[in-house]
Amino acid sequence: MTKVLIGACALVTIFFATAIGGRIEGYFFPVATPGVIIRYEAVGETSTRIWGDSARLRHCSFDHLVWYLGDEADNARADLVFEEGTKVRPGGRFSFGPWLVQLTPEQLLGRSYAVVYHRCHALWLTETRFYG
Repeated sequence: MTKVLIGACALVTIFFATAIGGRIEGYFFPVATPGVIIRYEAVGETSTRIWGDSARLRHCSFDHLVWYLGDEADNARADLVFEEGTKVRPGGRFSFGPWLVQLTPEQLLGRSYAVVYHRCHALWLTETRFYG
């Protein structure tokens, strides 16, 4: 019975660590600094093209970036296209863009946020708040 209880506790601990570990790690040890949008332009009625600056703080592999309309409690995912093409970012400061985000300039600048996910190790993806 004791072995079963210890095993169950270990499984629960592993589950919670992997479920929230990436968010906690990114909060205390972010991979990148928050991005700053330095230029934007409306594209049609529903999209915005952006350019900006950030800095890479840790050497981790980029996995993906998600842009959201709303806040963490109530949001919708926005389409994002990296028009600049694929590239490996160096350490330190870097510029990004053009990126096309399917939000109006008002939505993007006033009611959105972005999270970038990196693979820093085998346990989970590290989540860093990138914008907003």
